[in-house]
Amino acid sequence: MKRILFVDDESRVLQGLRRMLRSLRHDWDMEFAESGPEALNRLADLPFDVVVTDMRMPGMDGAQLLREVMNNFPSTVRIILSGQCDREAVLKCVSLAHQFLTKPCDSEILKSTVARACRLRDAMVDQGCKRAMSHLTSVPSHPVAHTRLVTELESREPSMQAITEIICREIGMTAKTLQLISSSFFGTPQRVSSPAQAIQLLGLDTIKPLILTTEAFVPFDGDTAEGSQFKQLTKESRKLAAVARAVAEFETTDDLLIGDAFLAGFLRNLGPLASAHLLTKENQQLCYSESADRRVDETYANSGAYLLALWGLPDPIVTAIAMHRKPSRSSDRAFTPLTALHVATVLVEETADNFQMGVEAWDIDYLKQIGCVDRVDQWRQVYLATVPEGALS
Repeated sequence: MKRILFVDDESRVLQGLRRMLRSLRHDWDMEFAESGPEALNRLADLPFDVVVTDMRMPGMDGAQLLREVMNNFPSTVRIILSGQCDREAVLKCVSLAHQFLTKPCDSEILKSTVARACRLRDAMVDQGCKRAMSHLTSVPSHPVAHTRLVTELESREPSMQAITEIICREIGMTAKTLQLISSSFFGTPQRVSSPAQAIQLLGLDTIKPLILTTEAFVPFDGDTAEGSQFKQLTKESRKLAAVARAVAEFETTDDLLIGDAFLAGFLRNLGPLASAHLLTKENQQLCYSESADRRVDETYANSGAYLLALWGLPDPIVTAIAMHRKPSRSSDRAFTPLTALHVATVLVEETADNFQMGVEAWDIDYLKQIGCVDRVDQWRQVYLATVPEGALS
């Protein structure tokens, strides 16, 4: 049974939540606290899976509470449920809250948000991975790209085109941008098909203080070897994204599916990038503790997918990253972003220098399941046509 802690200084709000969520009393063990200190005392007594807190409270506000939760109870999912806040207040919590919901909040949205944040978490066995990803507030970008972005924003007339181009080439920046647009941090949640669309919706007035005054976007600070690995992972992600999009375009005219396929490919390496970032920090005890007895690649995929689920990104993207190695675990019966990422991954690896002949990476059962087992040769042709063209470097 999931343990959920709701925090609000107004007792009538808590009473309303009790009534609204009464139907879940057999699935959720819910407790209600009227202040930040009371909430921390409850957390110290027993662990909670999720904390849902108001932002504006006397004494310890929501941002202060979530910082304490992040530092002392890193496995706990952190959600803001608040009325309209000014920009300064929201900026305080973008590096602390996994998601932001606005009052009044529809009961189904609240239920699905909490349930979704827990779902992939339940499938992950590695406790160290859960702690690490829940604690993470951002995924780093290349230092040169970060410096270029800051320089552009501090210029007399920042160019949105230049800003968009920089962000769209960086995995960490893209993931954070999608988190902010997928939740209610800066307005109504939006479903986008590209990072460029998300950046335009946020606008310069939001992007500038977000990058210059918060820790939402950070540069990678690893050593030379780690930096080289960082570059390689980023290059591979761009290639995966281009191939996944090309395969999706070959199969469908659904722009949203095509966009999700591209984003799944681009964000596939979020897990290893996040891990490299954590390993450069002092809090190394948060990092993976149990991955030695399993495929590291699967652990990375799960961790990246879990982080994106925490951040509220669309299910098709999260599912694609979590299951792309063994998509037959899904219930797919037709082509989806998961298909596109599985295909792109196999095609890219088939042409890699370290590819081992005889290794069967295709999930044939899955291809039969969705009726696409006869498409492999056609997809290989799509790949060959795409790689020389795509923005892969």
